Amino acid sequence: MKRFANQNVVITGAAAGLGRVLAVEFAREGARVVIADKNDAAATVAEARQAGGAADALRCDVTKEADVVAMCEQAVALLGGQVDVLVNNAGWNGKANLVKDMKLADWEFTLRVNLTGTMLVSRGFIPAMMQRKRGCIVNISSNVGRRGLPFRADYVCSKWALLGFTQTLALELVAHGIRVNAVCPGPIVGDRIEQLVKMHADAEGVPFAEMHRAWENVPM
Repeated sequence: MKRFANQNVVITGAAAGLGRVLAVEFAREGARVVIADKNDAAATVAEARQAGGAADALRCDVTKEADVVAMCEQAVALLGGQVDVLVNNAGWNGKANLVKDMKLADWEFTLRVNLTGTMLVSRGFIPAMMQRKRGCIVNISSNVGRRGLPFRADYVCSKWALLGFTQTLALELVAHGIRVNAVCPGPIVGDRIEQLVKMHADAEGVPFAEMHRAWENVPM
C-alpha cells in the first residue's frame, strides 16, 4: 500500500526545485497534492499526476496576507476540509551582502517570505486540522538554521527563527493531535543551488569553480 494513500498534502513553493520534487514524490505515494505557488505550477501538476496522484495548483504569494487567506480557504474547500499534511517550503535565498551593506528592504523581504509566510500559511490551515484533531506541519528550515553563514544574515536569521516558530507551534498544537516539525537540508543539486553558488562567488570575489568545490562536501 502506498504510504500516503487517501491523504491530502498542501505544499507551498512547489512550482520548481525541492517543492516540485516533494509534490511528485507525495503523489507517487498516493497523496492528493495541492501546490500553492505565486508562479505557474502546471508542469509540477502534470508530473505529479503522471506519478499516479491527483494534483491541483493554486496561485499564492506567501508575502501577501490576503493571498494566503484566499488560498487556504480554496484549498480547504477543494479537499473537503481534510488537510493531512502541510509542507511550508516556499522560501527566498536572499542576496549575498555583509551586514554592513545590508539594505533594510532586502532584510525585511527575506523574513517576510521565509518566516512570516510560513506563519501565515500555518495559521490558515490550523483550524481545519484542529477540527479533525489530526495533521502534520513540516517547515523547511536549513542547515544554516543552526549556524552562521557570512553574507547571508537575513536568510540565516529567518531559518533560525523558523526553528523557534516550529518548536513553539508544536507545543501549542500537541493537545490537538497535530505534529509540527522542521527539516534542515544542506545544498541540494539543482538550478537554485547553482545560482546560489554563483551569487556567493561574485559577492566574495572567488572563482565560480572554486566556490562550487567548497560547496560539494555534502556526504550524500
